[in-house]
Amino acid sequence: MMELGTTNAKLEQAQGQPKSSQPSLHARYPIKSTWEFILHNGETVKGEVYCTDPLADIVVLHDQLGEVRMVSVSAIKESNQLQEAATEPIPSSNVTHVKKILEEREKRAIRLAQESLRHLNPKASPKGQAVFDRLLKACNEVVWKGESIIVMNQIQVDPPYSQETCKLLPASASQAGGSLDRVQKIVVAASSVS
Repeated sequence: MMELGTTNAKLEQAQGQPKSSQPSLHARYPIKSTWEFILHNGETVKGEVYCTDPLADIVVLHDQLGEVRMVSVSAIKESNQLQEAATEPIPSSNVTHVKKILEEREKRAIRLAQESLRHLNPKASPKGQAVFDRLLKACNEVVWKGESIIVMNQIQVDPPYSQETCKLLPASASQAGGSLDRVQKIVVAASSVS
């Protein structure tokens, strides 16, 4: 552990070594420890380490004003540890576990974003997109077919997306009468908002 108030001379010596022999970023800058960084541009940054990102080589600090600062390790000319971490450092196994959780969240967010993009139709008018979004929220099974909206594979809503342009698809005409009324009400409500 570095002594308080000293520069990271050991780190500066290690920078000449291969990266694999250097201590990990969260070991160099433990979470909840307080640091003062003097950057190569002369700026001084002080704050408590909120987290580190070993992939981007960034230390995230939370300063006394409540602002969050992201500092690239390569921009740090000198660092002084002002206060050690209030609690024990996080063991590497926990960091690995947290990393896996974050990766799962990222994959889920990407999947949801891609799913949201599939619901956008660049050919549709803003009113059409608004009607689609409202129908999707109410019915879940909604897809674009050109500029027409297909609801539950039973009902087609054509531009200009009004009650009169809602019609049953031929294969489902006998079983979707109640659904047609519901879709027409949703289309009317969405049309009056947009």
